[in-house]
Amino acid sequence: MQSESRLWIVKLRSYQQAAVDAVYGYLREHDDNPCVVIPTGGGKTPVLSTICRDAVQLWDGRVLILAHVKELLEQAVDKLRAVAPDLPVGIYSAGLNRRDTGQPVIAGGIQSIYKRTGELDAFDLVIVDEAHMIPPEGDGMYRQFLADAKRANP
Repeated sequence: MQSESRLWIVKLRSYQQAAVDAVYGYLREHDDNPCVVIPTGGGKTPVLSTICRDAVQLWDGRVLILAHVKELLEQAVDKLRAVAPDLPVGIYSAGLNRRDTGQPVIAGGIQSIYKRTGELDAFDLVIVDEAHMIPPEGDGMYRQFLADAKRANP
């Protein structure tokens, strides 16, 4: 599908659109973080891609996608580029020998990025792939990075 010269290849299923709408509604009404759970094979990438695309193209924002292993980063970037080829996506990962910082969407490895908040421009939205990796209490790489990012960009 093409609209306003922006290439978009995927049409969301009703439950995927409901997930996107729920995220936007939650963000409008709350000052904390929504969580989207989609089962394996349920089409997480179109939901993620839609949110990234809207953040960048409609709201002139920046998005950081965090993952704990380079394979998830590669998978996320490959799928994002497949469904939203006009969406500029960079990678920040030591394991992939990439330190992209200028694109509006960055997929970053938490091990590579958690102590480097100052090296990155501000992000308007942070998406954690496999959010269950964030411990409910205590410290950890995700908690440290998210706290530092929030202080740098309230």
